[in-house]
Amino acid sequence: MKDKAVPAALLKSETRDYEDGGLLLNSPYFSVLRGERNIDLIISLDFSETEPFTTVTKAAEMCKKLKIPFPEVNIPNKDIIKPKDFYVFKGQNTPTVIHIPLFNVVNCGGDIEEWRKKYHTFQGPYSAEMITDLMEVAGKNITNNKDNLLEQIRLAIKRHK
Repeated sequence: MKDKAVPAALLKSETRDYEDGGLLLNSPYFSVLRGERNIDLIISLDFSETEPFTTVTKAAEMCKKLKIPFPEVNIPNKDIIKPKDFYVFKGQNTPTVIHIPLFNVVNCGGDIEEWRKKYHTFQGPYSAEMITDLMEVAGKNITNNKDNLLEQIRLAIKRHK
């Protein structure tokens, strides 16, 4: 590989060390929010162990401090404990942010807390059954919101033109 923008030391090394793009907020917002990327739409699939809006609210706070365009994030108090499965945050001259909490009242009913306890970040390996159950719950977030997602994608494309 030859690229003048890449430091020579990196080009000579046989190995690379990478950092998780979500290390700062447990979600990789800042890797897509650089100005030159001109992002119109962010789809945030929240898999964090903390309450389901921590990553998106902290991203909004940090962006405000750093003067990076990001919409305001206002969450109704009742939704913090019982989140829905689809949120859209918009602003003037900001990307639209779709936020989908992993565990929510649509895919978990009244058992959100049980799901959170069962699938916490720092636990041993998941059994095949646990993985299947988790994939099913996560998949429902997309299939249940396919039309909403497509509509927001269409709107972002329309705004970009």
